[in-house]
Amino acid sequence: MRERRAFLEEITRISADYRLGQVPPITPDHVNRWVSQFDPDDQLVILAEMARILGKHYVSQRKASRFIEKVLAQEEICGADPISGLRNTRFLEIQRHGSSQNELVALTDQVLKKNYGLRTFLCGSFPKAYIYIDDCLVTGYTILHDLEGWLPKAVPGSRLHIILFSVDKGKKDYVWKRLKVLARVRDVKAKIWTQHEFQRMEYMWPQWFSGDARVDLYVEEVYRRGREQGLNLQLFRPDIPPGTELTFSSPEARKIVERAFMAAGAYIVSLPKQPKPEMRPMGYAKLESLGSGAVTVTYRNCPNNCPLALWWGDPDKPRGNPLSKWYPLFKRKQSENNLYTFR
Repeated sequence: MRERRAFLEEITRISADYRLGQVPPITPDHVNRWVSQFDPDDQLVILAEMARILGKHYVSQRKASRFIEKVLAQEEICGADPISGLRNTRFLEIQRHGSSQNELVALTDQVLKKNYGLRTFLCGSFPKAYIYIDDCLVTGYTILHDLEGWLPKAVPGSRLHIILFSVDKGKKDYVWKRLKVLARVRDVKAKIWTQHEFQRMEYMWPQWFSGDARVDLYVEEVYRRGREQGLNLQLFRPDIPPGTELTFSSPEARKIVERAFMAAGAYIVSLPKQPKPEMRPMGYAKLESLGSGAVTVTYRNCPNNCPLALWWGDPDKPRGNPLSKWYPLFKRKQSENNLYTFR
């Protein structure tokens, strides 16, 4: 019991500022209510691993501010005279879905005011540089849609700095290739600044298992759709080479958590009468898969690309509503499935 309590308190401490003032504060009792939905034999491992993962990948407001501060201090952005350089920088608010960019620009405004006596809304009247900021890049859809529509409006010869807390390396490379072509047409030099780049194996991605009726049914259905589309799907994770585990404390712990989250996610997917196709057990994803399996959570929201077991559900909904049937650890800002957007 003492060890369990220690993990409950550690998760509470790490994520204490999650949506602070918007949802009830995260407490040990809240975390305990969430983890109690899993098999009792798995709960201690889940708590231990979540404390480890959040310790590495939870982006608190303090961490976010420090990273923004560090990036803005780079001479590559501000030049030799930071005040002059920032005055000629426009902070973009062009995101078409969600409020993450507006909130992060507001956080950037606090950093500018504190360190330079500037305000974001007073900068960039005659821009030589632009800053696009967001929290995560998992699929790349949001950033591509936003910047592909905006780049033709950029001042020729200017610079575009993209600030992100975490990115999927494979998707970043894909986005970068697309953006470089568009930026070159407009003679814009672009660069991505990030705190952490994830390899695919760092995400939650279960190895093959069977015996859970809902998981087996879900997997069978995904394979069926894949065959209809002529896809050769690799749904389950191959073995991770020894010594390369970066997310979990051990391969055994990874297996326990991923199986538990996959089973919980398959149950959640079964709750709505007509779940959206991209609603997948390990997180929203457009391509046929078990889900994205992202592990980064920020103080302002939990990406829908994270496993459903972390964020799906709404305890304030009436009994009988599908959302009332799972208690989330990190309640998202929007609780209706059709409002969730990709990162």
